[in-house]
Amino acid sequence: MTTRARGAPPLSSPKTTAVTSLAGWTALVLAPGDAVRMQSATPTVLHAVAGVPMLRLVCDLLREAGCARTIVVAGAPPASVAAVLGDGLRDSIGDGLDIVDAQDAEGSANAALRARAAAGEHRNVLILRADMPLISTRTLRELAGRHLGESRVLTFLTAYLTDPHGFGRILRRNGEVRGIIHERDLTGAMRGQPEVNAGLYAADAQWLWETLAALPANANTDALGDLVARAVERGGVEAYQVHESIEVAQVGDRLQLAQADRILRDRIRDRLMREGVTLIDPPTIYIDAGVEIASDTVLLPGTHVTGRTRIGSGCRIGPNAILRDMVIGDRCEIGGSTLEGSTLGEAVTVGPYCHVRPGSTIEREVHLGNYAEVKASRIGARTAVGHFSYIGDADVGADVNVGAGSITANYDGEAKHRTVIGDGVHLGSDTIMVAPVTVGRGARTGAGAVVVDDVPEGATVIGVPARVRAAGPPATGDAGTGEGGHPA
Repeated sequence: MTTRARGAPPLSSPKTTAVTSLAGWTALVLAPGDAVRMQSATPTVLHAVAGVPMLRLVCDLLREAGCARTIVVAGAPPASVAAVLGDGLRDSIGDGLDIVDAQDAEGSANAALRARAAAGEHRNVLILRADMPLISTRTLRELAGRHLGESRVLTFLTAYLTDPHGFGRILRRNGEVRGIIHERDLTGAMRGQPEVNAGLYAADAQWLWETLAALPANANTDALGDLVARAVERGGVEAYQVHESIEVAQVGDRLQLAQADRILRDRIRDRLMREGVTLIDPPTIYIDAGVEIASDTVLLPGTHVTGRTRIGSGCRIGPNAILRDMVIGDRCEIGGSTLEGSTLGEAVTVGPYCHVRPGSTIEREVHLGNYAEVKASRIGARTAVGHFSYIGDADVGADVNVGAGSITANYDGEAKHRTVIGDGVHLGSDTIMVAPVTVGRGARTGAGAVVVDDVPEGATVIGVPARVRAAGPPATGDAGTGEGGHPA
């Protein structure tokens, strides 16, 4: 990672204005397949920063900027690229997203040319790298605005770096850009030159395709830099200096990956706090780039919010909670529990050490006690699930009390079966429901009952196996709740 060098000249002229949208642009995202420095079987650009693959971060950024068409130029296997982009991004961009196979392309210029047929007829093209996960929408829009304002065939991004190693250097005469010197061609005197080519270009489409076709094919990874020399010959090149040089930091190894992850997570935490989310001891709280959190929610130390989680307002979560791909309604309270791939309605309370597994729906005002587990089930409104309980593959109605230690025995050794529990059911402590089984509306079970047959509505069952209790006044403890589901 690098920072702006001391003594760097002032940032680009204040006359630069950002366009509000890239609606008239095509973006080429270069996604090379190299993973050598990562020492990995996974291509570098498919590694995650702040929980999201770098390629996906860049494509999401283009969507936010309003880019009309995004073409991923895939040096990585296209099937792997498609899996990373996922259906969600495709749904939001639609026909505006395409993947072009460039695994056998010789160099970046030749790879970019592969996108010509898919690019459509947009007048302007943006070229950027998928290994630059810290680039911002502001920079993209300002580069586009500068390009349109100056009416050049090519506008490219530069940065002043304290450590320019690995980048091509900008060659200037009398302040005017005259070309780019590839690092392999640098003289000793030029190696300390801090102004570098950041590798992000805005170009006139017709000029770009003609020029790329004329460039010699080679395996030089910085071949796109040769566009600058061609634009100089044409008399139509403009350099635009990035405001924060960290934006153009490229990730090529595990150290740079960790540094980018730290920086992006800092940005995420700062943004959320400015938007009204309270973070107690922010450095201990990890939030992925795909997460959304409404105002007045409080996250306590050690909490991890990952994947595509969405959290409503007025919630209190943690300490040490783990939420992954969750949808959380307003005013929920969640202790140090793990919740995955499920939905919580409003005003749900979840005690510590619970596990909500994927495919579950917890409706409003439900209470889960300590050490409760829910898997692939629906829990109806205002139901209380006592501690040390397991609800798996079940449909539980509203206003149900699940006594402590109650479980659905959903697996018979060969297949999973469902349990149905009607509204207003009261399950005594340590009730075992052997699926498939239905407990009718308003029914009750005694403590320790083993339910193997359907229970009629309003009936009370006791014993092992559970049988309907004869009519008459209940004996003390017949339907004993023991430590019930409702909090004291």
